[in-house]
Amino acid sequence: MTIDDIYRKEEISVRSYHVCKYNKINSIKDLKEYYFKHKSFDKLRNCGRKSNEELIEICNKYQGEHFENEQTVIKKENLLKAIISELTRVQREVINSFILVNTNSLSVRSKNAITLHLNGNLKIKNFAQKILLSEKFNVNNIKNVGAKCVPELEIYFSIIKEFLIEVSQSNDEKHLISLKNNFLIQGTFSISKIPSNVLESESIFLLTDFLLNNNALFDNIQIAIVKKAFKIYQNQKELTLDDIADEVKLTRERVRQIRVTCLDELFEKLSFIQNFNEDLFQKYNIDTNAEQIEINQDLIDVINITNLTFFSREFITFILYVYLSNRFSLIGFVEDVIQLKYFNTRNRHNWNNFFLIKKEIVKEIDFNALVNDIDNRISDKIVESYSFNFKSYLSRFLINDKIDVLNSAFPIAENIINEEFEMNLDLNENIIFKRNTHKQVPEYIIEALENLNKPSKLSKIYEWICIHYPEATKSEEALRGSCQRSNEIIYFGRSSTFGLKKWENTRNDIKGGTIKDIVTELLENSNTPIHITEILEEVHKYRAKTNERNIITNLKLDPNKSFIIFNQKFIGLSNKVNDYDLIKYEKLPIQLGKIIKGKLKKNTFNDINQMSNFLNKNYDLTLKETKNILTSLNINL
Repeated sequence: MTIDDIYRKEEISVRSYHVCKYNKINSIKDLKEYYFKHKSFDKLRNCGRKSNEELIEICNKYQGEHFENEQTVIKKENLLKAIISELTRVQREVINSFILVNTNSLSVRSKNAITLHLNGNLKIKNFAQKILLSEKFNVNNIKNVGAKCVPELEIYFSIIKEFLIEVSQSNDEKHLISLKNNFLIQGTFSISKIPSNVLESESIFLLTDFLLNNNALFDNIQIAIVKKAFKIYQNQKELTLDDIADEVKLTRERVRQIRVTCLDELFEKLSFIQNFNEDLFQKYNIDTNAEQIEINQDLIDVINITNLTFFSREFITFILYVYLSNRFSLIGFVEDVIQLKYFNTRNRHNWNNFFLIKKEIVKEIDFNALVNDIDNRISDKIVESYSFNFKSYLSRFLINDKIDVLNSAFPIAENIINEEFEMNLDLNENIIFKRNTHKQVPEYIIEALENLNKPSKLSKIYEWICIHYPEATKSEEALRGSCQRSNEIIYFGRSSTFGLKKWENTRNDIKGGTIKDIVTELLENSNTPIHITEILEEVHKYRAKTNERNIITNLKLDPNKSFIIFNQKFIGLSNKVNDYDLIKYEKLPIQLGKIIKGKLKKNTFNDINQMSNFLNKNYDLTLKETKNILTSLNINL
């Protein structure tokens, strides 16, 4: 029935009639659709309170009238059943979208009642079985539906039924997809004009770009801040909060608050794209069955060129995460990656990238703990490089101790450490934590000695370092001080010759320090003074060119008077004087050598044993001490 018919029957006033005609409401159907969508007519131009009440009364009056006879109603019901059974997949999707949008447009009470009645299933098949085709269905019997909700629901059912019939008559798939998307977008964001390429493509990237540019996700101020503060586009200029505040004419703190709010709501706002059906594999070769979706530059280029967008890698990954969030987890803190770098968090790793990983793997491996541990290690002072077998290291971060998952997680974790830390595994699949401290001069000296592989003069060490590390030291004299500061470097006398401390344990002919140090060590380990001959034998192991006279002179000149030199060249330590049998060494005559030589001339002794008995009896000398004295006198028996 037309509005003209109603007016001719004098059921509405002239003012209400002109309100309808002016706003292109030409029939009862148009009137009911408008009322269903807006719940009132007071927003129509020139429509006052009385006209609003009058038009609502007309909707209620003509809602319940049916002029078909019972046979016609049965035929229509059978026809409707046949129509529903023959709907194509695309037609069902279009109708499902229409039902969803219109259900969301209902008042809260009506929406809750319908959702409860349909058990949350708003698909056309369930909707038809429980409402459109059910002989027992009566809107008044729906639980929690009051008298005020009945007119709204009657119009709601009528609109869906009429739309179902309209869609069933169209087989143009492109048109149907466009129709479905149009209802979804309009019903969610109240955008009146949507470009056909957005409606027909079902591209989640094109749709996101459209929603961003039409301020559908956030209001004008919010979207301005989002575009400036988040990494939405490639090669985006990095602005500080102060820069953004100046541009949007707000305080810095207010910009920060809006940024935090928008970041918290970004996933929810974009979750609308889950209603679309984009074939990611066919269009972009994205395998959604893989354990990880890698977003490389080639994929970014394909997505942007196909959709005429200029999205950043970070934002493309986030869009894919929203779209695939039922199967994939997003590894990487959103505030780190999507925001421009305003600050660094100190108590954890600051992520540079997003990683899309299958939920089944994320449940078994704590990737956050992995990167935090690596971050802590490379942030600490590493004096010596070290490594771990990566698979063994990765097993530390298993959540449920399922070892089998390591094979799947291994390449994913390797990709993460490469992207986040620029670390690569070696040929043996080890992760290497390289030295990160500045190399000290003594370490250059140690390296030089290891390469020279022998005790070397300072000039030789300096020459080697200058060839391999020209900037390591300024002069040979500066190098000398560094040699003396390291416990790993030993020196040999005062000849400016140096070696490595570890050589003392691995080589029999090397001992650091001076001759005096060698003698001191020998005497420290003896409870009696030692003859110069025995001392010289020990010193010759390490200082082949020295002689008896040099040693004694060296010891006599000791400024600390650390040594006691007894007659016949027996030597002891001053600090051990109380441990020695002093009487024995004090009664040794200075002329003992002359005595021995005199007796030898007279043939008093036939062999060493007779001489030893003589010296032992008169001077308490042992056979060994006797031999040492004879050696020093160049006497051979």
